[in-house]
Amino acid sequence: MKKASTKKKATYSERGTGRLYKRGKDGKEYSAGDPHSGIYYLEYRVNGKRTRQRLVDENGEPITDKDKAEKERSRITAPFITSNKTDQLHAVKAKLEAAEREHAQAVEDVNPPLTITDAWDAYTSSPERLDSGDDLLRRYCGYWKNFAKWVQAHKSEVKYLRDIPAKVALDYASHLSRKKISPNTYNKHTCFLKLFFNTLKDPALLESNPFEKIKSKKLKTEARRELSLEELQTVLNAATGELKTLLYIGTFTGLRLGDCSTLKWGEVDLNRGIIRRVPNKIKSHKAAPVTIGIAAVLHSRLSRTPKSKRKGYVVPKYAELYTYHNADGQCIRRSIIFRETQRHFEAQGIQTHKDGTGYRLEPNPDKPGEYIRVSTGKRAVVEVGFHSLRHTFVSLQAERGTPQAVVQAIVGHGNPAMTAHYTHIGEKAAKQAALAMPSDIGDAEFEELPSPIPKWAKEKLKAMTAENWEQIREELAQ
Repeated sequence: MKKASTKKKATYSERGTGRLYKRGKDGKEYSAGDPHSGIYYLEYRVNGKRTRQRLVDENGEPITDKDKAEKERSRITAPFITSNKTDQLHAVKAKLEAAEREHAQAVEDVNPPLTITDAWDAYTSSPERLDSGDDLLRRYCGYWKNFAKWVQAHKSEVKYLRDIPAKVALDYASHLSRKKISPNTYNKHTCFLKLFFNTLKDPALLESNPFEKIKSKKLKTEARRELSLEELQTVLNAATGELKTLLYIGTFTGLRLGDCSTLKWGEVDLNRGIIRRVPNKIKSHKAAPVTIGIAAVLHSRLSRTPKSKRKGYVVPKYAELYTYHNADGQCIRRSIIFRETQRHFEAQGIQTHKDGTGYRLEPNPDKPGEYIRVSTGKRAVVEVGFHSLRHTFVSLQAERGTPQAVVQAIVGHGNPAMTAHYTHIGEKAAKQAALAMPSDIGDAEFEELPSPIPKWAKEKLKAMTAENWEQIREELAQ
């Protein structure tokens, strides 16, 4: 049988605590556990330099007891042990961060972050993008190009979309404010950019939207007033050529200027007496067209164009001005249409600016029947313009008892979801609304006629909806 070993197992100090030993009276070194008497010493390294230190107690007397020597060693080496652990943790942290950077770089090499240069193409092809018509998309493109140019000029170090912080967004908002653009234009720019960054959040690897906290400015809106029948009569009779046709379309359809200017013959069915068009404001491949009945006077006006020439736009002059875009995608010629219609109203003596603002009209003392513009020195607040025809159309329809649902289906709605709700109203209801429009507005000899609809019938018409209009029509026909 093998004899068990009686040799004592070697003991080692904790790493970093140094070597504890004692020196006897004979000058020789002995291990801390050796029975020889002697004074205890500690040998340790600091920054690679070896240090030997005789251990003494609080009274300065040499330590000869092992337990006291161990306590003194712990006191001396404790700061160095803590420091070593801290250094080790810092080293581990640095290695971890380096590994994370290497991983992130490897991910970017496979799927690189979105650059500012490629951002617009990424937006237009994104499945997350909300539907918008071609016209609105061109405006969005203009907003983006303005921002991208500004970033290039003032923040040239920024190359990736994700590197645009909230501070850059705030600086750009301040830049827009310094340009003294209207609050409405400011809001359109900043709200689009907020939408833009939200749409590209994932492909651009964004942690947050830099425009998220940019607040919109309060708007001071001035509604266009409607025209009286006398004013409307004067405006329509005095117009000529394509301007007359444009004003007729606006008056008898309630469409916005953009839709009137870009109306195509392919959307006009004179035989059936209807116009079917998707308004520019909601134009997209998913939008359903609205149906508008063609009033008799508008039908007469449109019919003057020979069938052989009913191609393309109904008013090509204004369509060209409205659809023109410069290299930056800006619609810089639409104001020409606006100014022409304003001047036409003013030529008939209709004050287009709110009292005390812009210009006031005064009779020309040298040319009876004409007017001159006199500046008030105040910023113009437009009260009458092409949009007034839209308000007039809605007002005339309401006065003649056309159901609200039918009117909203014709004029469209600011909210695309609401417009989609109303566009299911059929041709018969649209034609009925067209019949409600006065047929003698375009006559030279104008006299407003009393409404031929009795009060009880008006009440029926007010209660008409898309679901019950056929039933009410039958009741009225009895």
